[in-house]
Amino acid sequence: MRAVLAVTGNEDRRVWLFDSFEGLPQPDVKNYPQDAPDRLWTFNEFLWGKVKANFERFDLLDETTQFVVGWFRDTIPEAQVQSIAVLQLDGDLYESTWLVLNHLYPRVSPGGFVIIDDYALATCKAAVDDFRQSHSIQSRIATIDWSGIFWRK
Repeated sequence: MRAVLAVTGNEDRRVWLFDSFEGLPQPDVKNYPQDAPDRLWTFNEFLWGKVKANFERFDLLDETTQFVVGWFRDTIPEAQVQSIAVLQLDGDLYESTWLVLNHLYPRVSPGGFVIIDDYALATCKAAVDDFRQSHSIQSRIATIDWSGIFWRK
């Protein structure tokens, strides 16, 4: 997204990247029992250096690119994002998916897009379906690939 904005000369928008850059947290099964069977947290990968290097390599690391490092449970509720045109979510877990949708979906502009990368995962799918149902979201879901979906707000 940052590259698209650069190519089109749009310097008014910010690209926000929320990630731990350390893999996934151990599930909070007390509050999100849907995540109990998840073991993805055992596969920690430290990606911060690679991500930052890629932005630098393509001259895309500037004030319009905002990295927020930490677990979603700690960073998303405090997010200073005002208006969102495209919300792309790669949270894997029920908790992560629910938190992002609960806190950031209201900031998606009408006509904006929500992209969910991990809808094929039972935990993510449950969170998306529960969120859409609890907020009476009727927008048609479109399939991207074997795991991804999107809808327009």
